[in-house]
Amino acid sequence: MQQPVEAPTPRALADLVARCTQIDRYATQLTAAEETRIAALAAALLEMRNVLDLPSVKSEKLPMRQRRISHWQLTAPHLGDAATPAIRKLAGVLVLDEHEQIKVLSSRNWRGAWREVKVWRDGVCGLSAHELMTYLAALSGKAQERAPDVARALLERGTALAAATEVTGRESRQRDRFSPRAAPAASMRQAPPPP
Repeated sequence: MQQPVEAPTPRALADLVARCTQIDRYATQLTAAEETRIAALAAALLEMRNVLDLPSVKSEKLPMRQRRISHWQLTAPHLGDAATPAIRKLAGVLVLDEHEQIKVLSSRNWRGAWREVKVWRDGVCGLSAHELMTYLAALSGKAQERAPDVARALLERGTALAAATEVTGRESRQRDRFSPRAAPAASMRQAPPPP
């Protein structure tokens, strides 16, 4: 025998609708806050691209209208340990352009060029704001881990440069001899005197 179904009273139904409206409003506000945080993380990651060693996307691999600006790959293989399940499932490559926009490159042609470029917004390619924010925060943490090693390598280069300067002196004689400004004077000295 089928159990009788209780119909909600109009008051209970109005209560439920009010709660659902509040939930929807809160979800919308939360997504907007996450998108603001994503924009801040994207701007920071643009500055961190050398520390993270983000590979640049070759312009010839992009559609014509995207070739004028530089893009860096956020889902590079060496950053795989920071990838979240949502990033691993992404059908395409997540990139950051020089205008701090996050995009998804997808649908490669037979030459390996990307056919589609979508500017990321909440839900594009199945990637929510929360999932993207989590990944970008992980990349930011990775940059913080790598920064001391990168700074140490730069310090070593600076030390080597300082040591080379001490050996060669501030102004190298070879540089003076072959510099463009010294060339006319040297050629005038070597010219035979007029008869």
